[in-house]
Amino acid sequence: AAGALKLTDTIKGFVTNSLATKHPMVVAYTDESGQPVVTFRGSTQAFSDDQLAMWVRNASGSFIKSIQKNPKIALMYRDEETRATYQFQGRAHIATDTASREKVYNTMTQVERDHDFARTGVALIIDLDLLQGQAGLTPNGPIEPVRMVRGK
Repeated sequence: AAGALKLTDTIKGFVTNSLATKHPMVVAYTDESGQPVVTFRGSTQAFSDDQLAMWVRNASGSFIKSIQKNPKIALMYRDEETRATYQFQGRAHIATDTASREKVYNTMTQVERDHDFARTGVALIIDLDLLQGQAGLTPNGPIEPVRMVRGK
């Protein structure tokens, strides 16, 4: 059974610290021709209780053009040691307000900020529709399994 979509502090920590802990988030989207694309996004972070965000350095690149055509996006977090695994699905849009841009830029790791010190990129906000996974796996089964759906 699915519960209401509200990111826990544990999940927010996994996502926001994913690059620092050497578990960068994997992102899947479809390009402008409909071809699936999978990429790592080190700036991915929790933005609110039901949103993720990331900084996209190339504001006019194919990733942004693809999202504008089809905003559906999927993300994956995996920690092989603990077996923490989370799948996210949602809809992405470019943040147009200064406060959101600043929050996303300032929350990402320094190494990511150093790649766009001129701040020419854009903040991408993902409104989550689905989250499922677990905080880990033991011989006795999953730890803190979750299935959350927007609107539940």
